[in-house]
Amino acid sequence: MAGLRPLGRADGGTNWSVMEFTITDGVTITEGDAVYFDGSGRITNSSVATQRLVGVSQETATGTSGTVTAKIVVDPNMLYLIDNDNVGTTFAVTHVGDYFDLVGATGAQLVDTSSTSNTTGQLLCVEFNPQIDPVKEDTSYGKFMIAEHVFGKYTA
Repeated sequence: MAGLRPLGRADGGTNWSVMEFTITDGVTITEGDAVYFDGSGRITNSSVATQRLVGVSQETATGTSGTVTAKIVVDPNMLYLIDNDNVGTTFAVTHVGDYFDLVGATGAQLVDTSSTSNTTGQLLCVEFNPQIDPVKEDTSYGKFMIAEHVFGKYTA
């Protein structure tokens, strides 16, 4: 399982905001990819590390002639199940409350564990090994929220 898997809202709500955005020409966005605005009013996922995020794609599509769109979960209160890369730093229970950036290409985005910070990062870790199927026994997974969101931060 790759990418960011929506789990629901942090406040327990079962409905979340979704918007459609035009995809940058030539860019393939895969379901579960985090996306950001490319500066021309379109969304992309290339070089995702350190970008302020719009949300997470609910479908796979490739941008063509400014006509292809993708449905994006844009709710800043969303929780996501995400795998960690465990490169340089191994994801641990002590990372709850830490911030991280993303790394990886379309369909293979992961939490960059070596980017761990107490103050800044795209994602906030809220739970270590959340015991969610099908990765219940895999301690490289965590529950995260988007901390650097274009629509603002978490508001309960």
